Amino acid sequence: MSGASKAQARRVARYYRWLDGLSFFRERRAEGEAAHPVHRALDDPDGGPPSPLVIHRLMLEGVALPQGFRALDAGCGYGATMLDLAPKLGGEWLGLTLSPEQARRGMAAVQAQGLEGRVRIEVRSYDAPPAGPFDLIYGIESLIHSADPAATIRALAGVLAPGGHLVVVDDMPVEAMPDEARGRLATFRRFWRCPVAPTRAGWRSALEEAGLAVVAERDLSQLLRVRNMAQAAPRLRQIRWKQRLLGPLAVRLEAEIGGIMLETLQTEGFVEYRVMAARLTPPAARPAGR
Repeated sequence: MSGASKAQARRVARYYRWLDGLSFFRERRAEGEAAHPVHRALDDPDGGPPSPLVIHRLMLEGVALPQGFRALDAGCGYGATMLDLAPKLGGEWLGLTLSPEQARRGMAAVQAQGLEGRVRIEVRSYDAPPAGPFDLIYGIESLIHSADPAATIRALAGVLAPGGHLVVVDDMPVEAMPDEARGRLATFRRFWRCPVAPTRAGWRSALEEAGLAVVAERDLSQLLRVRNMAQAAPRLRQIRWKQRLLGPLAVRLEAEIGGIMLETLQTEGFVEYRVMAARLTPPAARPAGR
């Protein structure tokens, strides 16, 4: 794990420490200690209600899991994805987070659901994953925080079982956009602590260079529930005013501004929300030279 990756892990850990502290009181008032998804709700293409759980089904389309599989959630938040999928799919699940608060609340939910021994959360960077091997590794809106996405993919591919799948679900900027949109992208990246934010081609290249073959890919942008700039402008003005008053204490407001910038870029087609699944081909089946 490089010095840049360690420094970025510290930045992201501090970021989530602020957000966890602020969300703790809000969520406790609303729903107790329950783990909740920190990724976005999507419209259900099969006609169900919009939900953050929709991506759990869509990201695994075409991914075959062996009996007794092991799965790694690279950036698990409060563990909501594992808590949703483990009862449905079986297997053994390990989630990694940089946030002790997320791990604590997530493990409380694991115990409440009686999933001890099947679901576990560790405070650990996905750039230094446990040995594995894992049949499924996925990151939902988490790998974008990497300081070196190619190195992150190599590290995760290194603990993937032969024939296993690595699934990336994330916001992927398009290659070309006007300067004004690129400015909004820079604001999003700064406020969400995303130093690189690879394009679709960047993620494919990282996967292929790590010895993985992309076997499924889908643009889910049309399922997002996002606002354009005109719709978001009143809220953005309110946040900017509060931000001037709070100064360095405005981390939660920074996160919201970053989210609004992302939404506007998505409505204009400058950032796509994609799922990309890649498979580690067993050595005997790989083309010569791989």
